[in-house]
Amino acid sequence: MSKWDLSAVEGAFAEAVVGSQEWKGALETVVSITESHGALLLPVTGGVLRTLPFTESMSGSFDSFVRDGWHLRDERNRGIPLMQKSGVVDDLDIFSAETIASHPYYQEFLAPHRLRWFAGVGIFFEDDIWCLSIQRRIDQDPFSAAEKSKLAQLSRSLAASAATARVLGEVASSGALEAFAASNTAAVLVDRHGKIFEANAAAERLLSGEIRLKNGKLVHVSEATFPSLDRALSRVLNQAKAGLHAPVPLQRKERGPLLAYPARLQRTMGNALADCQAIIVLVDPDVRKNPAEATLRSVYKLSGAEARLAIQLATGEALDEVAGRLSISKETSRTQLKSIFAKLGVHRQAELVAVLSTLLTGVG
Repeated sequence: MSKWDLSAVEGAFAEAVVGSQEWKGALETVVSITESHGALLLPVTGGVLRTLPFTESMSGSFDSFVRDGWHLRDERNRGIPLMQKSGVVDDLDIFSAETIASHPYYQEFLAPHRLRWFAGVGIFFEDDIWCLSIQRRIDQDPFSAAEKSKLAQLSRSLAASAATARVLGEVASSGALEAFAASNTAAVLVDRHGKIFEANAAAERLLSGEIRLKNGKLVHVSEATFPSLDRALSRVLNQAKAGLHAPVPLQRKERGPLLAYPARLQRTMGNALADCQAIIVLVDPDVRKNPAEATLRSVYKLSGAEARLAIQLATGEALDEVAGRLSISKETSRTQLKSIFAKLGVHRQAELVAVLSTLLTGVG
């Protein structure tokens, strides 16, 4: 207990918030200071994502936590009201030692990973609640009353880190929206729940027709939802690296489909406590003009044939369909596409669309 210097934890969290170190490093500091086995950050007011930060020592148990559905039946959630009240909660606040000795959560989930005790430290900011979950093994002691008192103090100090993370997240996500707005590209921001919470002006205009934004979701005016977009968003939110998903067509009755490109951006994904965790770029092939062949040849040094192919692919159409329209063989189209990718520095058609998005408006 004498070795507990929680100011080191506060400093590590502050560094993680501003991006000077990774969240895993901050959690390793927590583990070292509290003489525990592992730690992870869990959202109390949001869904559990595979990309949540945790120490390497927790990789096996966290995989089982999500894969086997234990996050949907986490018995420790019973302690959330107490954590909100006092700032910290542990197993013995929730269950007796006798119950723990026979409870499936402890014996079927935790015991195979040699885990037993935890302390949940609340991190509160406005309506957002996170739990710094600190884990100890079966062969270690549960957290003492004195240790929990220290952790309750830590809960209060980490609120400042949460507030800072929220502000920095807003700055980063606003910057991303402004970047897309500069090219008149429609984009919306998505939180870790998979809900849209902000749209730029181009998106607001685009979503005033057959497809609308309602209760954080894109829906057809008929109230029909788009499960394929929800699935794509789930994949993007759970991927460890930044990247753009293939286009998801949002079908419209009176026009061709609206194309939605879910993506994780490097500038937003590093902040675990930020609102924005993904972005959706929206492209309407029916109204956006294709970039001029001359512009593509000048900017990206494409040949005439490559530029014509890129112009057609930029709307999201399949390569084989475009090849047929341009009266070129599949082999030729693949060779040209490989050259286009090399010159633009991309690897997939979805990335090609993203790179050309700034040229999709106002160039004839």
